[in-house]
Amino acid sequence: MPDDLTFDLNSASWRHAVGDETMFVEALADRLQKSLPGLVEVSRDHRLFAKTHHVEKIMVTLGDNAYILLSEGQRFVTRRAKVVRGVVLSSKEIPMTEWLTELSSMLGEYAKEHHDARRALEDFLL
Repeated sequence: MPDDLTFDLNSASWRHAVGDETMFVEALADRLQKSLPGLVEVSRDHRLFAKTHHVEKIMVTLGDNAYILLSEGQRFVTRRAKVVRGVVLSSKEIPMTEWLTELSSMLGEYAKEHHDARRALEDFLL
């Protein structure tokens, strides 16, 4: 296969993957915000005359842990942070798959501890 064609196919594949990831993050932000309004903070860009406002940041705070997803240009960065009284003391960048696994686990623990939030979490997870 000529190098030009290989490059075109690779760049098209990358653009498709970025679009899928962006749509996934948008859906995740909406679902978290609706299911856990007191625990989730979603920040969106607010460009003048823009039809859509994309997610810039998702922050889910559960106890002393915060799970943060940030938009940095064409990629998303996920972090786990230690939070005390609303102040982030430290944070560590982790892969998105690990971030999702930990967030899911922490949401499960939160549901066990907070029976009244269990129904909203079940709606989110199902």
